[in-house]
Amino acid sequence: MDKASATNTLSDVQGNLGSHAVLRWLTLSVLLLGVTFWASWSVIVVLLAKSNANLTPSQLMSLVAIAGASGALSRLLGTLVVNQLGRWMPAVIATIMLLVSIDSFVQFSDTNITYSVLALLAALSGIGCTMFAPAFDLTRQFKGSLSLPLSMSVVIGMTIFSLFLAQLAVPLLATWQPDGMESSLVLQRSSGNFFARVDAGEPILLNSFSCVWAVLFTFTAIVSVGAALFVPKKQSLPKVTIRKLLTQNGHVWYCSILYNMTFGSFIGFAMALPLLLEFVFGYSTLILVWMGPFVALLARPFGRWLAGIFGGALVTQISLLLMMVFGAVAGRYMYFAQHGPTEIYFEPFFISMLGLIFTSALGNGSVVVTMRKVFPGTYTHRVLIWAGTIAMLGAVYLPLRFAWALKSQSIDTVYIDFIVFYVIGLLLNGFIYLRRHGQFYNP
Repeated sequence: MDKASATNTLSDVQGNLGSHAVLRWLTLSVLLLGVTFWASWSVIVVLLAKSNANLTPSQLMSLVAIAGASGALSRLLGTLVVNQLGRWMPAVIATIMLLVSIDSFVQFSDTNITYSVLALLAALSGIGCTMFAPAFDLTRQFKGSLSLPLSMSVVIGMTIFSLFLAQLAVPLLATWQPDGMESSLVLQRSSGNFFARVDAGEPILLNSFSCVWAVLFTFTAIVSVGAALFVPKKQSLPKVTIRKLLTQNGHVWYCSILYNMTFGSFIGFAMALPLLLEFVFGYSTLILVWMGPFVALLARPFGRWLAGIFGGALVTQISLLLMMVFGAVAGRYMYFAQHGPTEIYFEPFFISMLGLIFTSALGNGSVVVTMRKVFPGTYTHRVLIWAGTIAMLGAVYLPLRFAWALKSQSIDTVYIDFIVFYVIGLLLNGFIYLRRHGQFYNP
């Protein structure tokens, strides 16, 4: 090869690496903004509960469930359209979310917003979750590929960080009082954010969050369109259909159940806990709820690190056992709070819920380590897409289960469901992955 050819080849490689880097960061940016917009409903319903919106507890919990279903369906939809849209996917999703955020701004600015409108907004909120599929595609490594691989743990951690960001940003923006913005929603009980307490009688500006996210989606949409026009077509990659995986490898189902128990529990609790605390204890819980995603951010890499030392299945088993303990403690204090003075039981209940969230994130980190050792590298990202989509149903089941329990004033019984679920997980994980003569022993 002469010097000129070598120089051209090096330039081509550098150009491809640069173009893939642009698409990678645009994909992650749209994913972060979209999932944060979806997760904002965990806080929006709390502010609606504190306001003069006159919505029942079951209606508010159902809004969380609708948003959860939207996220789960959109995540599944993303796996179907990612190959068709290719490098245009960030631009398309950012544009759609721009329109959704503008609509949310208009509707939240209306003086007579109804439950049906809120349900529609919640149903549209999860469209940004379609970006999980292209984000996971970035984690694939193939011989000869010029793309820079992205850690799967980073993509999974985006969901946790998005919840953390939403539960910090929404209370702050909704209680901010910029000039020119008005709202018919008024706090009837005190609220707050990370920085300050907000007294009753102050307006709630839910449209301010939509306005800020509309600006961010506008910027990402413009940049994404430019990138799609000038970046060369994505290198073709081998396709692995999830149907083939499901029919030929039973470990897809085993790992998906364990993933649902860990990550699904975290998602469900993180989405439902703010409203649950508001109904049962009535405190300014928006000052505190961000702690759940925060401890999960710390726990998940810790679980991955422990799994690398002691084995994924063993760390998962211990995590499930601790989840049973924290679930039983939380259920017990919830029972006391329903049948006694709620004030004295808030702190032990909240701490036990943080423990449940911490151990579920810990277990999720170890489950992913197990999956990476059980499946070949070309399969792992597809299995994670499937398992993650199933786990998103936690944001549907838990709010619906809590809504049902709120009607009968028996919220403590919900934790019995979880304990039974975790016992099944202990037996499954122990039999499949902790038997010394099993196909995969403590992977």
